[in-house]
Formats: sequence, structure tokens, C-alpha cells
Amino acid sequence: MTDLRRVWLIAAAYGVVLFALGVDRYATYRAGADLGLFVQSIASVFAGFGNTMERGSHFTYHFSPILYACAPFLLATHSALALTALQALAGALVPPPLYLIARKRMSASLALGVAIVAALYPPMVGVTFTDFHENGFAPAATLWLLWALDAGRFGLAAAFAAVALCIKEDQSLLLAFGGIWGAFAYTRAKDRARATFCGAVVVVSLATFVAFFTVVRPLAGATDIWGPTHFYAWSHGPGTRGGIAPWYSIGRPAYVLEALVPVCFVALWSPAFVLAIPGFVEVLGSHESLTYTMGTHYAAVWIPYVLLAFALGIARIAARSPRTATNLMRTSITICALILAVASPTHWGHYLGPYTGHDAVLDRAVARAGTSLDLGTFDEVYAHLGFDPNARIGILATTRYALADTTYPNAEFTRNVRPVLLQEVAAGTARLVWSEDGVELYERGGTPAAHAEGAHNGRGSVVARARPHEWRAIDRSRRNE
Repeated sequence: MTDLRRVWLIAAAYGVVLFALGVDRYATYRAGADLGLFVQSIASVFAGFGNTMERGSHFTYHFSPILYACAPFLLATHSALALTALQALAGALVPPPLYLIARKRMSASLALGVAIVAALYPPMVGVTFTDFHENGFAPAATLWLLWALDAGRFGLAAAFAAVALCIKEDQSLLLAFGGIWGAFAYTRAKDRARATFCGAVVVVSLATFVAFFTVVRPLAGATDIWGPTHFYAWSHGPGTRGGIAPWYSIGRPAYVLEALVPVCFVALWSPAFVLAIPGFVEVLGSHESLTYTMGTHYAAVWIPYVLLAFALGIARIAARSPRTATNLMRTSITICALILAVASPTHWGHYLGPYTGHDAVLDRAVARAGTSLDLGTFDEVYAHLGFDPNARIGILATTRYALADTTYPNAEFTRNVRPVLLQEVAAGTARLVWSEDGVELYERGGTPAAHAEGAHNGRGSVVARARPHEWRAIDRSRRNE
């Protein structure tokens, strides 16, 4: 078996394992809000690409035409797991191009080692394992672009550049920076063809960035300031969104160490590391610690360039001392494996677990909610309600219905949210419609007298005698039990 086949087997195994882990995370109600957001957006592909979290079209926040390519898979399967599978596939496509780039510059065994590091690199595993996000496509698209450019296959390079530009608007700036750096480097090397290609990438990238703000956002209905600017609103002072952190936060240097220790700082041995700098500036420049928390999708903006620099760094070291390069490779593989096992940014213990009876109760609650209620709930249930265009996060939001889980380990819910729900019930402005194992479904609105007409159904639940049209789905599911 050739090493390239081994690399593709590694990629296949990566995809299968990460998809299986994603299935467990979803089935046990540990997937978060982003999954629900993207399911809502993509499921409404023919109706504005909107979601309730962003209060309108996703294109007012991000330029992500690549999501159109996800729509057929999501709509055909009618399952959020289609997006989980696509993200696992995107992560699996990272090792092969890195191997092909490395193989031109080093022995087959070292190049295979580079591919193994790419598969085990904790930040990359974190991006693949976390909730679906368009950023999940960035590492693979970028590395395949770099491979095609390196191989002189300009048609493919242009195609991969187009894919990258369709992921998110920040890719325009990242590719523009990379194009400037590449044009300068290839001009010095008197490689006119590649220098010209890089120059074209700069022009197209900047045009795409400008078009997003001047054409796409207005057409999508944007009427206010661009949402992501809150990450860089340093003048607004302390707050609570995303974990506000001062400029001297230890989290920033710690984040850089989490990026470089797994590759034994070898990435710094290559001038190509400069390509990762804009990505690091993007995540570290935020005053919200969420962006530089390893295990989130934000790392996808710099990961491909760090992996590229690692491969090229190994090549430079191997040219002087193959033995040193081999030892560094083995050390890097070991460190990556140990981090994934004992200190993984994926937090296996928190996000993975067996499917329980309580999860089954949540499944029944989601089934009862159907896909047409004006329902407010918490993140992990919202992730299962993406096909309901009205579902939203926030049990105390101004929704007609609320789905709560009293067993959910959240201090804010216990201290503030649940008391308000109970006050609404006591005041007669809300009623408990269904309850099982701590999972409670409430209806709001109407008069106290109307809510007083509820009756127990003999199973610990409370069901109104005069049910509105929205509860037909609930009635059908109850009869099927």
C-alpha cells in the first residue's frame, strides 16, 4: 500500500470517527446553538436564509454562499446530522493536501508523519468536533488551494480560491494578505505565473469583501451595524457577552501556546508562518475570550497556515538533519495524541456520554413541539429545532410557548428563569401543558380563567381541555405512545 493511500485511509477514519462523536453529542443534547442557527438558515434556503438568533438573513452577518451547497444534503435527510457529517468530511480533507505538499520536499515517511499530525492536531479536531459552522470548511479549502498553487495547477487553484471566498467574508482579507505575500515571494523567485495568480487573488478577494458590505448585506435586509463588530468594541467597557477579557488576559498567550506546542514550535521555522498572523490577529484582537478559546470554530482561520508552516519547517530541518526532523515529528505526534487524550480542547467528558432516559424524554418533548410553534427554549434543545422557523433561544423570550428542563445544570436558570416561570403560572398568565422527568412545556398568554381550565391527564402532565390548533402535533404524538 502506498503512503498516499494510507493518508486517504487516515482521512476516512478521521471523518468516520468525528461524525460518530458528533452523533453522540447531538443525540445526548450536548450540541449547541450554532447547529440550530445553521439548520434554520439552510432549511430556509428558498425563504430568505433566515434564523431567529440573528433576527433575519444569515447574510446580514456573514458572506457564506457555501451554505447553499449544504442545502441539498440537509433538505434530503431532514436531519441536522447532515451538517455534522459535512463538517466531519471537511475536517477529513485536511491531511491529504498537506501530505502532497510535504511529499515534494521530504521523504515519504516524514510526509506521512505530517499527515498524521494534521489528523491529530488538537485545534483542528476541535474545529471539526464543535457545532457546525461555515468556518469548518476553511482549513481544507485553504490547504487544497495551497497545494494546487504549489503544483502549478492554476485552474484548480482558482476553483479552491473561489470556494474559500464563499466560506466567510474574513477569508477575503486572509486570501488578500496571502496573495500579497505570495506575489512578493514569487516575484523574488522570478516565478511570473504564480506571482500573477497571487495578484489576481488579491484583486478578487478585495472585490468580494467590498461587495459583501455594499451589495450583499443591503440586499439581505441589513439595516444596522455589522453584528460581529461587538467582538472589537473595546470602548464599550466591561460586559458579559462572550466572556469579556482585558488586553493583558493570560488567555491570549496561552492560546498561542496551545496552537504551537502540539507542533513543537516547528511552524516558526518557516517563513510561511507569516500567513497565520492575520488569523491570530483576528481571534486575539477580540475583547471577548470566546474567540480565543481553543475548541471553537474561530481557530479555523489560522490552522491551515500553521499546518503548512509546520510541514515546510520540517522540510527545512530535514534538509539539514533528517534525524532531528524525525525526532521532532515523533514528538509532535506524541504531544498531539496526549493532548487529545487528557487535555483536549474538545472536552470529551463534557460533550460525550451515553444516551439516557432523560434524553428520550427530551426527544419526546421536541416531537411534541413539532415545527410550527412560537417556542423559546435553551441552546441544546434549540439545536434540535432548526426545522422550526419560529424556534428561538430564551425561555423568557416573548414567545407563546416555553420548553424548560429543570434538571439542566445552569445556575442562571435555577436562580432567575424558573422563578419567573412559576410566577407566571401563579399569576395565571401561563400554564404547564406537559411535564415529564423535569422537562416542562408551558403556554403563555390568555386569561387566568382560561389557564385554570387545565386538567391532569393521569401521567403527571397537565393538558388544556380546549386545545388550540398548535397542539395537534402534540395530540398525535400522545396517541402514538
